[in-house]
Amino acid sequence: MTKSCGHRSSGALRTRGLRTWGTPSGVPVLLLIAVCVLIPSARGTAQGSANFSGMWKLTKTDPPVAAGRGGGGRGGGISGPYAETTFNQAPETIAITQSGSDVTVQIGSAKAVFTLDGRTMSTPPGDVLALKTRAHWDGAALHLHYKQGMNWGRDILSVSGGTLTLVRDLESGGASTTRTLTYSKTS
Repeated sequence: MTKSCGHRSSGALRTRGLRTWGTPSGVPVLLLIAVCVLIPSARGTAQGSANFSGMWKLTKTDPPVAAGRGGGGRGGGISGPYAETTFNQAPETIAITQSGSDVTVQIGSAKAVFTLDGRTMSTPPGDVLALKTRAHWDGAALHLHYKQGMNWGRDILSVSGGTLTLVRDLESGGASTTRTLTYSKTS
């Protein structure tokens, strides 16, 4: 048996410094820790920099919406009571209010609040048919997810100057559609 630093050695890793983590040198472990700490904080600073607040007027729809209220329910179109709400296929105007913790989207008289922390909100709380919303950032793009009853939607918002681009995915009754909506800022 040999003695090292006053302890017996059994051939296992020495318990000196950072070598107990199984690396020949503590540098790779410290580097890994530094990378894990710094990368998420760097990602967080780039997210949420876009400001979508304002009144927006529709200027272009691709592909166009079929004639009739809600597109008649064809191709993922929402008809019935949801057609004039958040699930409108191509709203003529959208009002967006953005703060540090949430985004409120108003289409007609319907308002939807999305928290920017990824949590799901239910309005009204506890109601099985409540409007459920959640939001998250993907770089400078804001993703808004919403569900009510059997209707699902996702909007991806990006802004450049006075132009808002909204990629809208809607699904209702098994049919779905994706449209790119372009809006100009009116105020």
